[in-house]
Formats: sequence, C-alpha cells, structure tokens
Amino acid sequence: MNALFAGLDRLITGLLGLSLLALVGIGGAQIVLRVALSYPLPWATEFSVVLMIWATMLAGYVGVRRNSHLSADFLGLSMSAGVRRGLRLFSLALSLAFVLTYGWQSRLVIDAMEGIPFTSLPLTQPLLYWSLPAGAALMALALADQLWRERRAAPEA
Repeated sequence: MNALFAGLDRLITGLLGLSLLALVGIGGAQIVLRVALSYPLPWATEFSVVLMIWATMLAGYVGVRRNSHLSADFLGLSMSAGVRRGLRLFSLALSLAFVLTYGWQSRLVIDAMEGIPFTSLPLTQPLLYWSLPAGAALMALALADQLWRERRAAPEA
C-alpha cells in the first residue's frame, strides 16, 4: 500500500509541477504577446482557470497526505492522550464523510454543465467540474489511509 501511495504522490506532485510551469508559461506568453505584438491569446485565461482549478483539487490530495491543512488543535492540548486520539479519529472520519459527500454531489454540477462550451476553448464546461470528484476521490483515499493508520496505531500512554 505504501508503494501505491508513493507512486501516486510522485504522479500528483509531478502533475502539479507541470501545471505550475504551464500556468507561468501561458501567463508570460500572454503578457509578451499582448504588449509586444498586440496579439492576446484568446484561450489563455480560460485554459489557465481550468488548469488552476484542477491544480487546486490535486493539491488538496497533497495537503491531506502531508497533513498540512489548517487545523485548530489548541483545544485538545489540555485533554488526555486518549481524548485527543478520539478527536483525531472523529475529525478524520468527518473529513472523509465531507469529501465523499461533495465528491458524490458534484455529479449534479457536471450534469448541469453538460453541453455548455467554453468561450474560447473547443471543450465543454464539465472538463472543469470533473476536477471536483477527481480531487474528492484522491482526498478520500488519503483520508481513509490516515484513518486506517490512526486506528491501528497504539494509543498514547
């Protein structure tokens, strides 16, 4: 299982790096072409938005894997180790339920956008919104792994 996550981590991190390079390249080209040649790239803004949304959803997976999302744990500092562990388990379970719910419900948005084209891209809007269930599935996988590891870990003394 660790090999699966290690490979997935490398893949997602690589995709995020490529997304960043593409965003910088497209943004730079847009500026240079607009200023130097008075020729803006008509597709640059829409493509950049699609890429940014996908990168945001993929970065959610990385945040869960690295346990780097914002959290407020100062309330638990005065609690016993057992209560803190219970709160961590509850928090992970609640996060997993949320991610699964919004991932499942995002199909309604995808269906609603079916057939609606982008203004300058030869694609339809669902391409953008497929990032929601894709990101949710990745985050759910990472949260389920964290929950599994936390439940199996020996309770702190």
